Amino acid sequence: MIIKPNILLVDDDELYLYIMEKTIHQLSKDLVVSTFTDGEQAVEYISKCTDEKVELPEVIFLDINMPFLDGWGFLNEFKKLKDKIHNDVNIYMVSSSMRDSDIKRASDFEDLTGYVIKPVNKVQLAEIFKKIYHENW
Repeated sequence: MIIKPNILLVDDDELYLYIMEKTIHQLSKDLVVSTFTDGEQAVEYISKCTDEKVELPEVIFLDINMPFLDGWGFLNEFKKLKDKIHNDVNIYMVSSSMRDSDIKRASDFEDLTGYVIKPVNKVQLAEIFKKIYHENW
C-alpha cells in the first residue's frame, strides 16, 4: 500500500481552509489534506497519531491567531510530544502578520520550519513541497 503525502492545515478561518485545500489539490491530487479550525483539535489529533503509532503529516500550515489554542500554544504543546514523533514534521507558521515581533518570536521556535505571509499562493506552496518531497514532487 502506498501512503500518500499528508498535509495538515490549522486555521480558524474556514474560507481560508477551503481555498488552501483547493489550491493544494490543484498542485497535486496525491496529497491528503486534513483541516482543523483550532490548535487544540490539531494537538489532540497529533497526540492520537503518536499514541496509535500513525505517521504524522509531513507538513503543517499553522495560523497564529486562533481561539482556544493559538499557533504559539500549539507549538508549545507540539514540543511536549516531540519524543513520541518518529517522522519529520515541517511546520510553517502562516499569518497575515508582518510584525517583526511575530517573525522574531517564530524564529525562536526550533520546531518551526518557516514563516509564510498570507495569502499563500501556488508558487509558494510548490516551492515548499519541492523542499520537503524533493524528487517526488
